[in-house]
Amino acid sequence: MFLRLIFIQANLYYVYDVAVVGAGPAGSTVSYCLAKEKIKVILFERHRFPRRKACAAGLSLYSIELLKELGLFSEEYIVNETHKCKIDFVIAKEVFEADAHICLTTREQFDEYLARRAQEAGAELHEGEGVKSISIKDDFVEIRTSKAVYRSKVVVLACGQPNVLGKSIGLYPNYGKAIAFEFNAPLPTEYNLDYCEFYFSLDKDFAGYFWIFPKKGFANYGVGTWLHTVTVMKKKYGSVVEWTKSILKDLGYWNKIKDIKKHLTKIKGAIVPVYTNAKAEDMVMDRAIAIGDAAGLVRYSGEGICYALKSGQLAAKALMKCIEENKFDKQTLVKYYTEPLDKEVLRELKYTSKIEKIMTYATDAVIDLLKKEPEVLNLLGKMLEHSISDEKYFNESSKYARKHISIAARMMAALLRGTLKGT
Repeated sequence: MFLRLIFIQANLYYVYDVAVVGAGPAGSTVSYCLAKEKIKVILFERHRFPRRKACAAGLSLYSIELLKELGLFSEEYIVNETHKCKIDFVIAKEVFEADAHICLTTREQFDEYLARRAQEAGAELHEGEGVKSISIKDDFVEIRTSKAVYRSKVVVLACGQPNVLGKSIGLYPNYGKAIAFEFNAPLPTEYNLDYCEFYFSLDKDFAGYFWIFPKKGFANYGVGTWLHTVTVMKKKYGSVVEWTKSILKDLGYWNKIKDIKKHLTKIKGAIVPVYTNAKAEDMVMDRAIAIGDAAGLVRYSGEGICYALKSGQLAAKALMKCIEENKFDKQTLVKYYTEPLDKEVLRELKYTSKIEKIMTYATDAVIDLLKKEPEVLNLLGKMLEHSISDEKYFNESSKYARKHISIAARMMAALLRGTLKGT
């Protein structure tokens, strides 16, 4: 600390090739990939590990595939695996079951594992050191923290949302403002550990879903919805706690969870930046890249970890080329980062808003289609486990919908309604 103070007072700087802000899955992945290639990387994390993050912490099959490809998979952070999902449309009183393989972890375990692997690879991990400001200069980036001043050739924003630092430098991709509230509590009595549960259509004013993800000895309970829906629900129920209490009572779980009142008071919320229509080129500027949640890379189901891993991997590949050429202008970053990102991530995410509109505004049509076409239920399970893309799910399920004029018409109307409402 004394040495760092001398550096600040003498106007000297710690110098790195790449500075990464945020040691979540995205930041740790890009740091790990770069450090393995002997790139000088500094990774900032404002908290100390293990740290809590509001997240259901389900790992899809796509996430597991990426982790194995990266050499970052470990049974160490897997606390349970489910192979079935229950999909309950509450108001309509319609329940479906589908095969869906999901691995469960906790963000305390998962995030720390990735950060430590990045550190072992050679990244300089600074826990408990939050970034206060970023300044983009012609020849370098200046990063100021509460402890020191740093310089790097380029900065990677992996700090999630709200991305205050990105906004301060003009790197702030558009995203849909969703929010998730979650808490951990004991498993309900007689709960089947092989099932993840999803509850849609909880209220006529509700868009989104409530989930139960069973872990080792406990479960994660939560609700994900749009910010404007939360405002409506808080007016209706008085608070998020009372709203969640009402959900648990309606689902018949309130009296089946030990000490539920105590655990519910620890409910935690976080912004979920669902992808809407941001362009790939909006995710870079001269000497700066946004990845993961900071870039708004989250699908309708709320899954963002897979895109955090993938965008981190793509950013590392791009930055190695930029370092080799010593070029960090926006045009070069677009060429090496956002063009692959557009093909490998955004192409799929462009379908996520279509799925959301149909699930929100044509729920009855979705239920009718699931009843009439069992293969669509199979596709839905595959989408939830992410063994098929949102693009494939949308296109394949649409083929089945077109066999039924009424269902197709309601779904088309939902897409139009959602577009007009701007969701």
